[in-house]
Amino acid sequence: MVELPDSMMSTTLWVGNLCEFVTDEMLSEIFQQASSLKFVPACVARKPNMESLKYGFVTFRSEEETEAAMNLFHGYEVNGKCLKVEAIKDHEKFGRIKVPEKIIDYAVGPVRRRRNGELNTMRRATVHVQSSNSANERGGRLSRSEREQRRLRMEKRKSRGRYKNQQRKNSRATRVVP
Repeated sequence: MVELPDSMMSTTLWVGNLCEFVTDEMLSEIFQQASSLKFVPACVARKPNMESLKYGFVTFRSEEETEAAMNLFHGYEVNGKCLKVEAIKDHEKFGRIKVPEKIIDYAVGPVRRRRNGELNTMRRATVHVQSSNSANERGGRLSRSEREQRRLRMEKRKSRGRYKNQQRKNSRATRVVP
């Protein structure tokens, strides 16, 4: 999974609530009705063992086709499940959404260097996770409030059972039996 490039943000849709048996070709055929193209790039997100994550992405040629597909297919039933079709937007906490590289390769081409050594700019993703006045901006130093927040988080973790059990296990390992 890679970050969705800027050039595809306005023309790509997220399609959720898919049946686990829906394939890329089935998704493409369904959304082809809203496009003037003979083939619509579509990809179902999958785990490394090829098990479906039950959502996917569809890319269109224009924003008008994207809007039409969103209106036409939101609530559309496929294999007994109603589709959820939404426009893609950046997540405020995690940054740019990640999509299967297969759909980006099809839409904007594979990663290549130009003759002058630059990368393909169609693949650029400019939005990243926003950090509020982070330590990196101040040369690695944490402010007093950030240190306090870290300390409170660590105390909270220690009060949970798993961390306590780990401490007990470590203390048993360090004991020397006479």
